[in-house]
Amino acid sequence: MLTLNIVFLKKILNLTALFVLLLTSCKKEDEVEPPREVSVQAIDDNQILEDYLSTHFYNYEDFEDETGSPEIVFDTLSGENVNKRSLMSQVVKKVINVKISDGSFVNHNLYYLVAREGIGKSPSLVDSTFQTYEGLLLNGNVFDSANNPVWFDLTQVVRGFREGLTSLKAGTYEVNEDNTVTFNDFGQGAFFIPSGLAYFSNAAGAIPAYSPLIFKVNLYTTKQTDHDGDGIPSSEEFDRDGDGIADDTDGDGLADYLDKD
Repeated sequence: MLTLNIVFLKKILNLTALFVLLLTSCKKEDEVEPPREVSVQAIDDNQILEDYLSTHFYNYEDFEDETGSPEIVFDTLSGENVNKRSLMSQVVKKVINVKISDGSFVNHNLYYLVAREGIGKSPSLVDSTFQTYEGLLLNGNVFDSANNPVWFDLTQVVRGFREGLTSLKAGTYEVNEDNTVTFNDFGQGAFFIPSGLAYFSNAAGAIPAYSPLIFKVNLYTTKQTDHDGDGIPSSEEFDRDGDGIADDTDGDGLADYLDKD
């Protein structure tokens, strides 16, 4: 359960958060080595992620009580926790094809954990979503977070984040007599993202180049988008051929979901 002051909620409902660490475009730093082969890095990242998932667990026992709203916590399978269920035994693998510069595709494995699915609607890849989140490197360092819910336009975040978010469902909310809003039954999960679905060779703030990432997310609500205002939901115009790239049917350089023509 999450309770927010309604005045605060109204303010943030009118804002779309565009955090630097989630933007799909970021300034490329001077490279100290030639870019790595995408296919090779995808294999390396997958091994790194599987090693992490096989040696860590999350506090799944806290989620067995459906009356509370615990936060996801990761720890290593060692000492008194050696017999806990590994993350590897609880995540789902989602294979995503990434189109590279020569026109070919490279498979990338995204792993997602659903601690609580939620009871509402799942977002499409281009909807707006209202969530709290925490972004971590695999060493546990936090590079970004939002403890108060923020709106994201999912077309503006890294692909691994938006692909992972579709695994969760929104919750419900009610306005209380004291002008607070309480969210219940919302989705909670985590995404384990290879660098090819994040920043790849670009270093971004505290994120080194070629870094797999983890995001922990609470998804409170979603909103269907129509970016170009043509009456057609953006989800029906964004990526009809499933290549992960926004369609541009008329070749005018403007993606269909942004183009009224």
